[in-house]
Amino acid sequence: MSLPNDRHHEQWENLGSHDPYWAVLSDPKMKGGKWDKVDFFESGRCEIEQVMKNLTHISVIPVFGIALDFGCGVGRLSRALSQHFNRVVGIDISKSMLEEARAQHSDFPNIEFLHNVGENLGSISSNTIDLVYSNIVLQHMPSERQLQFICEFCRVLRPGGVAIFQTPSQHDFGVLTGWVHFLVGNRLLNIVRSAIYGKHGIMEIHTLPKATVLATFDALGMSIADIERYDSSGKGFVSYRYYAVKA
Repeated sequence: MSLPNDRHHEQWENLGSHDPYWAVLSDPKMKGGKWDKVDFFESGRCEIEQVMKNLTHISVIPVFGIALDFGCGVGRLSRALSQHFNRVVGIDISKSMLEEARAQHSDFPNIEFLHNVGENLGSISSNTIDLVYSNIVLQHMPSERQLQFICEFCRVLRPGGVAIFQTPSQHDFGVLTGWVHFLVGNRLLNIVRSAIYGKHGIMEIHTLPKATVLATFDALGMSIADIERYDSSGKGFVSYRYYAVKA
């Protein structure tokens, strides 16, 4: 299903066209194409290495067949996952991001990048994926769409497959930023974001309550292996990374 008028799609196409590396890892010091690509991809390697250690710690060992990197951007995590899995499928909403991802990974034969602008993962068959990973991606979608994709993660996993993803659960009212996001909302904040980062630097953040995620897992028969506080959404949000196994 194509979403040609969707503002989320438009925002990420703009980000991918103008500053794709900063859009993936939004360090203010790196705005304007200042990311060193070696450092950028090394950050992905470190992140996935820590995830693999976490899986061992909670006694969850996936089959290292096919991994799905949801919201892959330019392939920061796809590259890291390819060192552990026989095949990696990176999916993203932005054609411009994917063009850069393919250019940077032409010598990685076990990585495939797919464009997906629908509200599902229709290009991926059910019960075919061993691990789904997603970080700092779902948070940019409205909560209803986050839930749709979480359901899709569960659908595409094989029995015994693992879904690992991060999303903010709520605003952090212990800091001013949390109150600002809560009271002002994304529509008005987008004006501020545009003033600071330019019209091609708008990234919205949306919450999805932990209780809703857990209820969804329960309804879909997913077993929760671990939930860790993981504040990759930045100041103003209480964020978690979920580890769930398909029965």
